[in-house]
Amino acid sequence: MDTGATDAVHRIPDISVIVPVYNAEMTLHRCIKGILSQTHTDFELILVNDGSTDSSLEICRSYSEKDSRVKVVDKPNEGVSSARNAGLDNATGTYVAFCDSDDYPEKDWLRSMRGQAGEDGLVVCAYRIHSAGGSVTDMLLSGADLVRRYDDPTDILGELLRERLLNFVWNKLFVRSRIESASLRFKEAFKVFEDECFVLDYLIAGCHTVYVPYCGYNYFLPEGFIRKYSFDIDRYTEVIDTVYRLLGTGSRSRPALSRRRMPAIPSLVYWYKTALAPYVAAHGYSECRDRIRFASRIARDFSSGPLNHLSLKILPCRTIYFILKCRRRPDKR
Repeated sequence: MDTGATDAVHRIPDISVIVPVYNAEMTLHRCIKGILSQTHTDFELILVNDGSTDSSLEICRSYSEKDSRVKVVDKPNEGVSSARNAGLDNATGTYVAFCDSDDYPEKDWLRSMRGQAGEDGLVVCAYRIHSAGGSVTDMLLSGADLVRRYDDPTDILGELLRERLLNFVWNKLFVRSRIESASLRFKEAFKVFEDECFVLDYLIAGCHTVYVPYCGYNYFLPEGFIRKYSFDIDRYTEVIDTVYRLLGTGSRSRPALSRRRMPAIPSLVYWYKTALAPYVAAHGYSECRDRIRFASRIARDFSSGPLNHLSLKILPCRTIYFILKCRRRPDKR
């Protein structure tokens, strides 16, 4: 089904690849070359320049002049979610994939996912993390050497979210008609967790998911990741509320599933606690009480064993508040 670049301009592309670009001149060539070298060639590449002040826009335009599959969208700087939304507004492909301008895909990234794609659902591939220190880690689903299909959201969350395979958009292939019918777009108010929220909202629209055990994407972890981003507790609460909805419960209501059937996802508790700590440091107990109660609830629902996050499960809210208050220290660097 693959066709060359010369034919793609005359027909609807199979896949729209969306790349948000902001001051990425140091890594942009590597990213674009990785995409244009894909073994699955039936795609359009939408480069969304988000108000770059370096040579990124010129680089994007130089590729569009050489390859008819490349489109350039130039817009004011409004953030990565706004750039991705602009890409979705301009996409025409049957499927949608995302790539970040400081990362790059392996040559079979698109082919590995397209081979498992259907008329709905989601395809997820493994990926590779490159740390700032130079170490490389393959993020594969443990014990899954073959393609695996999921239809139950409990299994999807319990395996793929727990193993950090659902948290990002760039290791996935989405059905564009599903995105449009559900009116899905990235939440532009989010500064972090916007990927995770988009994926979870997409799964609510149709949760059939296929996992492909191929490390098709190279993700470069930013140095000082934890300190770089503000983990807004209200934004992350929205993520967890979406998890509850996907599991068939109402936001903040008691789970429809018994706790014995809730998926073990201790990372949900970890990230909520990470967001809770700076909030506690800046607020009084009465302002924090409901958020601490919510932390205790998700610790009971999603922890991986009786001892995991034990303090959140058994200690009174006021005690948890003072523990977090005492542990929070300003950055001494």
